Amino acid sequence: MMRAIRWHGRGDVRLDHVPVPPPPGPGEVRIAVAWTGICGTDREEWRHGPLFIPAGAPHRLTGVQAPLILGHEIVGHVVTVGPGVDALVPGQLVAVDPNLSCGTCWWCVRHEVILCPDYAALGLSADGGLAELVNAQARFCIAVDPAIDPATAALAEPVSVAVRAMRRGRLRIGESVVVFGGGMIGIAALVVARAGGAATIVVADPLPGRRELALRLGADAALDPTVDGFADTLRALTGGRGADMSVEAAGVPGAVAQALGVTRRGGRCVLVGLSATPSTLDTLRIAALEQELIGAMSHVWDEDFAAAVRLLERGALHADQVVAARVALEDTVDIGFGAVGRSDLPGVKVLVSPSIRKGARG
Repeated sequence: MMRAIRWHGRGDVRLDHVPVPPPPGPGEVRIAVAWTGICGTDREEWRHGPLFIPAGAPHRLTGVQAPLILGHEIVGHVVTVGPGVDALVPGQLVAVDPNLSCGTCWWCVRHEVILCPDYAALGLSADGGLAELVNAQARFCIAVDPAIDPATAALAEPVSVAVRAMRRGRLRIGESVVVFGGGMIGIAALVVARAGGAATIVVADPLPGRRELALRLGADAALDPTVDGFADTLRALTGGRGADMSVEAAGVPGAVAQALGVTRRGGRCVLVGLSATPSTLDTLRIAALEQELIGAMSHVWDEDFAAAVRLLERGALHADQVVAARVALEDTVDIGFGAVGRSDLPGVKVLVSPSIRKGARG
């Protein structure tokens, strides 16, 4: 048996003792979890789910339904490999891209796997990484330099979201970028934009602590988008034209319209933040200014996720710079979920480890 954090229903997430995963099948590996990040999606499933979790009927691709093990931001060491796995060996540190797809539909054949009608993910539609052990498909496990702190490698999933946002937004060297939202995804967007050659990067967030974090991590400016004169200040920082590219990573009502308002004529606005509240946009203005509104969802393992791992290996971001709390598996619900999004903590990411004792902090 092993310890695991399982979603049973809305408001009902428990520490359970469950059977260990079966021996890895063809193309699979078993991983001893070192760290698993928890994010706003996990907390929303706890408070308001099921959103993505299959409840009442098994998921069409995975055959899994609640109760299931949460956790989709996974890093750990390979324990055993299944038949046909040659690229990974026991003891190897890997970061796991959690996304799953059918592999045969029109979108999968075009390598647009996150658009698969049967899209699934470890920790949301199959058992995930908030446990001692997890099985994963070997091809989605990206080997990590063993010199890298596993906690830093655990940032690969949110960083890969930012990689995809920059890829979708077609960031060019020398362009200006404004990022709305200074949470983990917004900070990752800042780091990836800097690595991608952006000349001027502005982070917009109403929380002073997040603005200070953005400045420490290389933002040229960090502004409060709720104050008068925000748009004028932003335009002054971007040559009077507005940003070449904006990234909406706040996921709050009104942020999309505000992001478009400070994007230049002919510029691009990439939507990463998720909000259940519909937005009203001035489509005439968008058309007249030939702006582009671009959706960016998740990541692809060999394009975005692998690139995120390489960026972390090169030192683009370290866990100590952004982690707000490191908690034991037993403290996930009482402490971990409560720490997600808190403005009084020094960082923006919560990590969970089965190796930390209950009540201790890693």
